[in-house]
Amino acid sequence: MTIIIISVIAATAVALVFISLKEQKKAAPSNASLSAEQVVSGVIKKMNYQNLSPVSDENISKFYDIPDGTVTDYSVYISNNSGNETELACFKLKNTESEQKVLNCVYDYTKSKSSIEQSPATSTQSMVSSHYPYVFAVISSDCENAVKTFEKLIN
Repeated sequence: MTIIIISVIAATAVALVFISLKEQKKAAPSNASLSAEQVVSGVIKKMNYQNLSPVSDENISKFYDIPDGTVTDYSVYISNNSGNETELACFKLKNTESEQKVLNCVYDYTKSKSSIEQSPATSTQSMVSSHYPYVFAVISSDCENAVKTFEKLIN
């Protein structure tokens, strides 16, 4: 009799865990549904960045040399003010195989930006964060908070 009771309790517990996980999946928003523009605009708004302008499709190659066929969407914003080197970029990957190729291009660009001499008063840094299907890059004096904002936004 004890074995039967324990088996029923264990089966009920397992069933409740599965039901709970199924309900959590239903309630969780699909972070992959955000466009790259929505991601960057969300970070700009939450970080209260000012005077940033989008980079046009025609000019994106001046910043990032993203290989053809690796992204389905992207958004890049740069600062309008000289002396403020803030830049934000988000790339929505076509598939998981594209991730390393896009990351390499983003790292190359951010590395080239950090090697440019800046005035001593500027403390601009760069960070890159990848959470499939997004690759997010920030060049700013407050990179860590921008990346945390990105991560909260997509989760």
